[in-house]
Amino acid sequence: MKKNGIRKVLYSFVILLSILICVFVWADYELNKVNGKSTEVIDFSSIHKANKISVIRNVNILSEDCTHFIKNQDVIIKNGTIIKISQRQSFDETVTIIDGTDKFLIPGLIDSHVHLKESKNDLFLYLANGVTYIREMAGQPHILEWRKSIKKNGLGPRMFVASPPIFSENGLGGYYYSWTRQSINYSNREDAEKAIEKISEQGYDAIKMYGFVNPEIFKTTIEIANKKHIPVIGHIPLVDLETFYKSGQKEVAHVEELVVKSIDEFGKPISKNQKEYLDFLKIRSSQIAKKIKENNMSVTSTVWLCESFEDQRFDLKSKLQKIELKFVNPKIIEGTMLYKMGWLPGTNGYEYDGKDNPDAKKLSLIFWKTYTEAVHIMTKALLDHKVTIMAGTDANVATVVPGFSLHNELESLSKSGMTNSEIIYSATVAPANWMKTKVGKIKTGYYSDLVLLSKNPLEDIKNTKTIEYVFFNKYIIDKAQIKTIFKGIEDANNKNRNVKIDEYLN
Repeated sequence: MKKNGIRKVLYSFVILLSILICVFVWADYELNKVNGKSTEVIDFSSIHKANKISVIRNVNILSEDCTHFIKNQDVIIKNGTIIKISQRQSFDETVTIIDGTDKFLIPGLIDSHVHLKESKNDLFLYLANGVTYIREMAGQPHILEWRKSIKKNGLGPRMFVASPPIFSENGLGGYYYSWTRQSINYSNREDAEKAIEKISEQGYDAIKMYGFVNPEIFKTTIEIANKKHIPVIGHIPLVDLETFYKSGQKEVAHVEELVVKSIDEFGKPISKNQKEYLDFLKIRSSQIAKKIKENNMSVTSTVWLCESFEDQRFDLKSKLQKIELKFVNPKIIEGTMLYKMGWLPGTNGYEYDGKDNPDAKKLSLIFWKTYTEAVHIMTKALLDHKVTIMAGTDANVATVVPGFSLHNELESLSKSGMTNSEIIYSATVAPANWMKTKVGKIKTGYYSDLVLLSKNPLEDIKNTKTIEYVFFNKYIIDKAQIKTIFKGIEDANNKNRNVKIDEYLN
């Protein structure tokens, strides 16, 4: 009897272990599936063209401070670098000449907050939208490999890559976040030193701080990173603003991070005290902005995403119909059964679940309207105090379409009180200066990452979408080639789509 009992226990254990392994394998598959790797990558190398020497003739070029256009200039490009800017040059037949008459040349745009996941077609969506430089804010080893490849062959936007996000959980919680969030987790100084040494060796450009990091690990991370000369950027962790100002973190990844801290300080539900909170914020935002400036911190915007929260929660279908959904990797928008990380109804984590009573729904609606207004107030305060604002989108978060979303963000910055000149500066000069790289200006000796527009963006910021040509690395793509890129990505997405999206297409 004892042997039979032991045998039954062993059988039960083996069955349970097998079930757990199967569940883990399935969950791991689901988590990887939604990163979009299974979608076919288009043959981008057959679309673009390379030119050793090219000239954009008789074009209006944006001034280095983004305040005006300098008329009738010839911009000479050789092997991916601007070698001369002048008027009325003469050239022989070996030079590729592009007529810039009555057109407007701006630096290639920079999206300072993106998430590539494993959807390589996103790289080409950025280029087709005039975005020639991106800052990946939660990097992974495969993205570092993509960057190496781009440096070698030029077939993609330039890339700044931050590390995977830092967490400070102990025990099983740490393993869970490392697995599900692809994060780096440590809870003591010894492990922090090992992790940051590895981040440095792998070649990440910065350490991505996450919002749930405890004060001790936050301080430890900053200290070690400073010794390694690696900037710490990202979210505001579990510290108050006074501690944060003096921490040495170089950048805040979202304007809304500051809004959230102000809501915590206010200490009352903003949905029930809307006017009182906004009056409080109009004073507090100025104080916060002043401190951010004094401590030489930069702030990335992601304003459009915050504006989208209300629609995603209460009118998701309408919101999906307003974006370029067909170009988003289908596995990313379809999400997974594990938890709500998709874009569509039923998988979208922002969507209202309908379980609350009518009063709760009304309060939620007031909250999100107030939240959006607060983000605009905070952005304007940062601008008034001359804080460096860098345009960023949080691309691949629900409804934020890679490439297209930067143009949405520029329009949202206009709603926050920025002039068109200031907006363009935030997507060109400001992030280029922050990264200390030779892009962001049309200047001799700088990389020829440029966008030729048919209409003036200083008159209307929506004109950044009137793209005629995109210049990146040593290559050029024109309007016809851009259409080919879009068509190729749309076809690749449709081949890998399990959920029809016709009702959401505009």
